[in-house]
Amino acid sequence: MGSRKAPAEVKRALQRAAVEVVAREGIRGLTYRSAAHAAGVTTGAVQHHFSSIDDLLRSSLDWVLEESAENGLLGARAGIFAAGSDVRKRFAESSDIQIFQYRLVVESARREELRPTVRRLYESYFGGVAKDLASVGAPSMEGLVSLVYYALDGMFLHQVADPEADPGAALDALRALLGAAGAAGGT
Repeated sequence: MGSRKAPAEVKRALQRAAVEVVAREGIRGLTYRSAAHAAGVTTGAVQHHFSSIDDLLRSSLDWVLEESAENGLLGARAGIFAAGSDVRKRFAESSDIQIFQYRLVVESARREELRPTVRRLYESYFGGVAKDLASVGAPSMEGLVSLVYYALDGMFLHQVADPEADPGAALDALRALLGAAGAAGGT
């Protein structure tokens, strides 16, 4: 028997490879050839599974969202309810995923056809934050989910620029503000 991979394995390898290539070289660095090389397959395999580079990007985002959900990277638990050192560790373990997402967001400002993909990304994260905040009894106030998400998103973006940055004090302050808002809402 040969060591041929099943089609689903090849597709998954190509999704991971696309994330790696985009994180390392940017969206414009993602080609059939670069994805094939990173995945260890032929360019024909890329063309077989994906009709275009944008199709590969969208599919890779699907993989990213699955991975993020499985690894607790969606929602507030990855940030606000974690210690600063845990955030740095999670970022280090998922830096390609984080960088891929930021590059996709930036590229969508230039390419309107990517905006629905990015909207889906944000919907997933906002939904995760809303669920996590509700699970800890955070106050229900308009804009709170957005505020917490924006704080967490900024924290992860800062980790891209400086993986050694310690968000611990900011997370403590955010938790204290949420606690105070919850106490004020209950009076």
